[in-house]
Amino acid sequence: MNFLALAAVLSALGMYALARYVRLGKTVEATSSLAKLAGAAKEYYENSDATQPAGAEPQAVQAMRHFPPSSRVPVPEDALSVRGKRFESNMADWAASPWRDLHFSIVQPQCYQYSFDAQGAGASAKATVMAQGDLDGDGIRSMYSLGVEADSSFNARVSNTMVRENPEE
Repeated sequence: MNFLALAAVLSALGMYALARYVRLGKTVEATSSLAKLAGAAKEYYENSDATQPAGAEPQAVQAMRHFPPSSRVPVPEDALSVRGKRFESNMADWAASPWRDLHFSIVQPQCYQYSFDAQGAGASAKATVMAQGDLDGDGIRSMYSLGVEADSSFNARVSNTMVRENPEE
């Protein structure tokens, strides 16, 4: 009888550990995608001089550096598409700006809804990349965000800290 009780306890712990491991594996999608997006936003900002008018003064060109425009709708558009399940996007979902400008898409089924917010120009430019999902389908969403900001030297810097709210939900 003690053996069965011990086996039941170990089995329950094993199931909990397995479920946690699976959720953790899914969160890697969000963190790696946001790191890739933030790096691409930084690169876009620093290369945006090429889109400025010819013959402009270097100081004026740097003052006009910018991030791509904010996403009008997240991918996927409906948050219920990633509630306790994976969403299979297609290339049309990623064809609009900023995704096209950042050369970003996800080809495998995704667990998170992605959005991009940008504002300002020059040294006051800021961008934030976000991923939101509901891994267990209980209506409580997890959210990850990573910021990219310009400094006074007109260089973009990716934040060292990723904000995580309810990371295992």
